[in-house]
Amino acid sequence: MGNAVRTASNFGEFPKEYNPKIHGAYQADRFYGTPDKPFFTLKLNEVIPWMKRRDASVTGTARFISRKLYQHQRTWHLCAKNRGVGLVHFGLFFAFLGMLRSFNHDRHLDDGKYH
Repeated sequence: MGNAVRTASNFGEFPKEYNPKIHGAYQADRFYGTPDKPFFTLKLNEVIPWMKRRDASVTGTARFISRKLYQHQRTWHLCAKNRGVGLVHFGLFFAFLGMLRSFNHDRHLDDGKYH
């Protein structure tokens, strides 16, 4: 049973597109699939086919989020001259979450009518 579960999900394994003989050392923030046009260079009629070529599975979405988080971490937290910008991003993220949380909570304060 353990083998069947492990082969059904490729959690903890390299992407199938990765070839160490071609790509060298594995980089977690690099996409090893076939390159596609960047989103902002698309024309309007190319957007729908471009979206259909994306991997919308749970594994593909998790890999995309993982790549972007690692790119952010490598750019802001793991750099040689860390200036604390990563901590500012962390604080702004939680400030934004707090604003979203309090948005619906404070709505009743705006409902008063003055006669």
